Amino acid sequence: MSDEREWFDLLLSQQLRANAGIWKMLESHGVTEQTLLRLCFIYLAPGEAEAQHLVDFIKAETDYDVDARTQAKSSSKKSEWVVAGATQPTAVDREMIDRWVMWMVAAGAAEGPCAFDGWTVELPEDLASG
Repeated sequence: MSDEREWFDLLLSQQLRANAGIWKMLESHGVTEQTLLRLCFIYLAPGEAEAQHLVDFIKAETDYDVDARTQAKSSSKKSEWVVAGATQPTAVDREMIDRWVMWMVAAGAAEGPCAFDGWTVELPEDLASG
């Protein structure tokens, strides 16, 4: 098995394992399969060109809000590139989240390569305040 395939498989399995805990946390805040959520995501990119290539791909394939930016590393003066964005509000369930994460990990690996570094949600105001 190649190093790239091992990296992909490891990243995907980590993200899918995290989904169960994230979904349980969302349910504890009142999220149901009918709740409209914006899924927020981030990738780590090795450089500006890879980050921009992934941004261009995601914009071409989806209606997500997404951009690339630098952020200073704490341990050195060199900047690192990230791709961050969010979906449009949509109703999701656990299985849909797993399929979405699989697509996001694969997109980052193929179109960057960039490492999908996770997701969270913007809770609707009626849930966020309660």
